[in-house]
Order: sequence, then C-alpha cells, then structure tokens
Amino acid sequence: MGLGKTVTKVLDNKTANASSSTTLGDCTAEDLSAALQCAIETVMTFDADATAGATIKVFASSDGTNFDTVEYATQSVSVSAGNTVGVTFPINPAVKYFRVQVTNLDTSKSLTAISVWTIVQE
Repeated sequence: MGLGKTVTKVLDNKTANASSSTTLGDCTAEDLSAALQCAIETVMTFDADATAGATIKVFASSDGTNFDTVEYATQSVSVSAGNTVGVTFPINPAVKYFRVQVTNLDTSKSLTAISVWTIVQE
C-alpha cells in the first residue's frame, strides 16, 4: 500500500484584531493517530499599515477536547505590510490531536483572511 497525503482546511477566513488571536474553537481539531508526518500551511493578509508580524501556535490534546494551555509548537511570521503571506512548516506528529491559533502581534491593525490547512501523510 502506498503512502497518501490528506489536506484538510481547519481554519477558514478568520480575522485577528489588533493584539488578539483566533480562538482554538475557531479551528477544527486534527487527528494525527495514523500520521507519519504533518505540516501546517497558513495564509494571512497584513494591513497596508501593519508594523508587526504574527505567531502561529499549535496546541496539543490527548482526547480532542481538552487542549494544552501552553503551545506544543510555534512559528513566527514576519510582517509584510499590505501583502498576503503563506507559511508552511512541519510539526512532530507525536501528539494525537491538535488545533491552531494565530496571534496578531500588531497593536493597531487587524490581520485578515487567515486560513489554515493541515497536510498529513499516513
């Protein structure tokens, strides 16, 4: 049997206001029970006057309901004022479930059109 990759959108077109984040409840939990590898792909749009970047945070869970309060993995995204930015990064699939939260580090401008996909190889 060959290996396959499944792409799943887990966060769709959300906004993180200035100095705020998407919520874990905005994101669908991803089950990594059979995963050999996993990557997270994120797209977001910075305001034309943005001066700070974003942080993508991954939170783990053993049951798909109760998620850690400290992130399992993080990825920094540099500001690119007025542009849509895409970032893909691997995470260790050792956890059973995870959800993603995107934090806007800009203190005055919103981060828009935030979407997240998971790419899981089984």
